[in-house]
Amino acid sequence: MTTADWQACPLDMNDLDLSGDGLRQHWEALHMGCPEPFPQETAVQDAWRHYHLGQFAQAYDTGMAAGGAGVVPALFALTMQAQYVEKDEKRRAGLFKLAMKQCEEAEDNGLVSANLHYIHAVAMGRYSQSISIFEALAQGFGGRIKEQLQKCLELSPKHPEAHATFAGWHAAISDQAGAMMGRMLYGATQDGAHEHYELAVSHGPESLIARTEYARGLEVMYGDKEPDIRKHLEQSLQIKAHDATERLDQQLAREHLARLSA
Repeated sequence: MTTADWQACPLDMNDLDLSGDGLRQHWEALHMGCPEPFPQETAVQDAWRHYHLGQFAQAYDTGMAAGGAGVVPALFALTMQAQYVEKDEKRRAGLFKLAMKQCEEAEDNGLVSANLHYIHAVAMGRYSQSISIFEALAQGFGGRIKEQLQKCLELSPKHPEAHATFAGWHAAISDQAGAMMGRMLYGATQDGAHEHYELAVSHGPESLIARTEYARGLEVMYGDKEPDIRKHLEQSLQIKAHDATERLDQQLAREHLARLSA
């Protein structure tokens, strides 16, 4: 696969200076939602630097060339390129499928990383949305997503975005499979969704994505009249977006609020 034809991230990130020691100085804020040890290898630092600046193609190429821990920022970049930047549905699905494949390969090769499991779950979840929840469940994604999130939380129990993603898993399956079948077949419940959303915002009170995911999950479960949807979206807009991914997600939150007000 070549990244030469990837669309560029449509953001101006010139105000975020991650050059030199800037990456280390911003690291805690950049990884508030997805905790990650600061990497020692220069190439891995460069991959994360490109990722946070929205230079997803460079992040992917640099991280994959570095190998090892560099695969994690590479796969974050690949997944976010598909989720936020790629507009063609067929190409987007292909990027998610590639991310899933390379996550599996990295795990098979012995890479131990909470964020590898997290981004694997995200890629599967987004791909599942592209093919319909029923087809996704028939292909086994319900159990596979749950397994990856459990592995992530075993390594990083206070991972805010993993909790938010797990909550979304509970919400989606409970909605589409029905309360009884969702609970019997997968252990998915609306109570489980609320529990993980509350853990997400508790462990990451300044995690913007935890708030936007909370709002989306509430709409899945209760429809767009649920008042707390607006509350969480408005809170997400009050939180500083630290990198390109958060800014892209914040744009979606603004659009979501606009739809609710229409």
